[in-house]
Formats: sequence, C-alpha cells, structure tokens
Amino acid sequence: MSANAEPEEPRRKTTAEQREARARETLQKISAGGDLGLEALTLSNDFTDEYTGRFRAWLRRRLGRSTS
Repeated sequence: MSANAEPEEPRRKTTAEQREARARETLQKISAGGDLGLEALTLSNDFTDEYTGRFRAWLRRRLGRSTS
C-alpha cells in the first residue's frame, strides 16, 4: 500500500437473507434486459470481496499482525 492510498474500508458482514435479496435483484435486472456478464461479475466480485476480507481479518488475528 502506498503512502497516499487510503486504508481499505472494512466490509460489513452480510446475512444470507441480504445475499439472497441481492441475487434476486440481479436476476430481475438480467430479466429486464440487463447485461448478464456485467451483473454476474458484479455479484461474484461482491461475494469474493466480502469473504476475502473475512479471511484476511482472520489471518491477521491468527498471526497477530496490525490491520495496516
């Protein structure tokens, strides 16, 4: 991370209901003519970012490192 970069904002943990609602919204957008690839990629990235953040936080706790 460079000196000018802002620290990452921690992602909030989502519930299964929130993830399902997001998936349903995505399906509705696709059904209404939205870009399948873009919508699927966005949904996938959101999921991956959340779980990667959780894993990183767990690793920091296990290794006793700071959050920076």
